[in-house]
Amino acid sequence: MEGSEIADKLKRLKELTAGKRKILILTHINPDPDAIASAYALRHLFKKWGVNSVIAYEGVIGRPENRAMMRRLRIPLRSIKTLDPRNFTVIAVVDAQPPSTHIPLSPNLTPTIVIDHHPVGKRSFLKRIPYVDIRAELGSTSTILAEYLLEAGVEITPLVATALFYGIKSDTRDLGRNASPEDVKVSNALYQRISVKVLSDIENPRLPREYFRILKEAIQGALCFPPGLLISDLGSLGYIDMIPVVADLLLRAEGIRWVLSLGEWKGTVFFSLRTTDGRRRNAEKLAKRLVRGVPGGGAGGHETMAGGKVDLPSAQAGEGVRQRIKQRFLKELGSSWEKGTLFVGGDNGAKNRKAGFP
Repeated sequence: MEGSEIADKLKRLKELTAGKRKILILTHINPDPDAIASAYALRHLFKKWGVNSVIAYEGVIGRPENRAMMRRLRIPLRSIKTLDPRNFTVIAVVDAQPPSTHIPLSPNLTPTIVIDHHPVGKRSFLKRIPYVDIRAELGSTSTILAEYLLEAGVEITPLVATALFYGIKSDTRDLGRNASPEDVKVSNALYQRISVKVLSDIENPRLPREYFRILKEAIQGALCFPPGLLISDLGSLGYIDMIPVVADLLLRAEGIRWVLSLGEWKGTVFFSLRTTDGRRRNAEKLAKRLVRGVPGGGAGGHETMAGGKVDLPSAQAGEGVRQRIKQRFLKELGSSWEKGTLFVGGDNGAKNRKAGFP
């Protein structure tokens, strides 16, 4: 986007927020680094304009890297459960767009601002929102916020620069997956301002032993199906971070095109989808189909990575919900239970084929 277009957007954004006492900035449920960085940068911009804002989220800050990001960059996120969105005159949503079950906002409330890089959803709904900046050609929402700060000429502190740089890096898999020339250009501009030490601390956090125990069991229990599908059901978890970690790791296996990793944590089933085949079969669309019609279900994501959740009606319902998600996953991608084998079970196919199935 040209500088003049960004300047026009900034002018409109400033008009909408001028004189407001406090603004609520919302991420999607279970925010990732791109959502966290985008919210942090928007708060920074509002602060430079003399406007106070609060960043809120719902769900969990998963993965050790994400928690290290929060801690090392001192990002002030609050649980939406401690706030009432109706008390804010302006609500901004970043890295997501309504209407969506992936945003912690009542359907009765319409945000004032939406900034996102996912494909446009319901255009008729978005027309009701005063400020919309959705650029699906970009690899991250952090790129949009970085362009705002650069065009506005405000100081980009090392902490804000590091957050945005990591947000872009994370959402594009090191400027590989779906990265646009604009993402690369903005990353280069940000790199001159980041704290390399803080970035290293974020990307290489210390890990508890439980992390490795769950990882071992996830790999040993993973089931492989043609054509290139892998499922890892982690069961009931005390350490939710492992669901996306396992999905990311298993997708690196030779011959694997799709991975479903799932588990149960505090009365909710969470799942992660990863694929190398996102242009032919969209991961976000598949994630939404996995929970379609399931009470308490919601999902969102990108072409090649997505996730979702199902809030359980009872403690006993977890296994049944997980099984339903797994079966839908296989059916959608043209496979079935009887074709499965253990991923690392050796050569005894007849024995492996029986493992882990109802």
